Amino acid sequence: MPFGVVQEMPGVSEAEYRQVEKHLGPDRPPGLLAHVAGPSEAGWRIINIWADEAAFRAFQSQRLVRAAGLAAQEDGFDPTKAASFSSLSVDGAEMPF
Repeated sequence: MPFGVVQEMPGVSEAEYRQVEKHLGPDRPPGLLAHVAGPSEAGWRIINIWADEAAFRAFQSQRLVRAAGLAAQEDGFDPTKAASFSSLSVDGAEMPF
């Protein structure tokens, strides 16, 4: 069942987003169906649709946490902002496909 994640990241800039993205690597994570990211009123917003929740959780534990940790070691990345990230998840029953 499709699984969606919306991440709201107050105060995060495109440069900080790109720092994490750089450490994720160029290959598309297994199970990622759609990825949209861009500026929001408060900072940065990411919307991802996954094949299922298990695919998202695998990506989160195997790649995202590591990439954010590596980015946090670079100049220009404020790791304290990660504490203010909020996520909203929805399952396939709420999606029209």
